[in-house]
Amino acid sequence: MVETSGGGETWWEYLNRVTDKASQVEIARAAGVDPASVSRWKLGKNTPSADRVIAVARHFGRNPVEALVVAGYLEAGEVDATVELAASASALTDDELLTAIGRRLARAAASDHDAPQDDARREDDAPPPVSELHAARRAGS
Repeated sequence: MVETSGGGETWWEYLNRVTDKASQVEIARAAGVDPASVSRWKLGKNTPSADRVIAVARHFGRNPVEALVVAGYLEAGEVDATVELAASASALTDDELLTAIGRRLARAAASDHDAPQDDARREDDAPPPVSELHAARRAGS
């Protein structure tokens, strides 16, 4: 069964258009698959995995989202959605990391301030210092 995108274009028609009718061998190299897989795409027997779709799009200078829509992984209506990505802490500069930590500490302080607690009780609930644990273990042996 040959699948078509929302615009009626099949995956193979899309490949022909964006690759300027590149050979199956060249498309296979771009996708990181064997030429037999590309032949099955041409016949409509299967569709490449999303990571292969993205690899082909990037290789031929196309937007990967466009390719994912044509391959049927995304609906055209989903493309207009705003995508917000969270950065990994390792990708932040020192200043950005300090700012983020400051915001978290401020939120934590505000929530501690909002929830009344007895300071004496908080000290009693805290675990004993490690030196006291070692002394207790030695006394019990």
